[in-house]
Amino acid sequence: MRAYVLLKVATGKEREVLDALKGIPNLEDIYFLFGEWDYILTVQASDTAALSRLVTQRIRKLPGMAQTMTLIEALL
Repeated sequence: MRAYVLLKVATGKEREVLDALKGIPNLEDIYFLFGEWDYILTVQASDTAALSRLVTQRIRKLPGMAQTMTLIEALL
């Protein structure tokens, strides 16, 4: 399954978070944004449990992380 994770990071921590994100497996793409959110990630996971572990145990625990929002891709 594919999901998109929106990230807000603490002011001034953008580079530190970006460098840490690059070491996380299953991240396909990382885009820097202007606006309410700082990054959008494209991630792959085998199921919702794996996605939950990736977000809660890896991404949210990064130093400088403030908030996440996860959007699961819907197949038509």
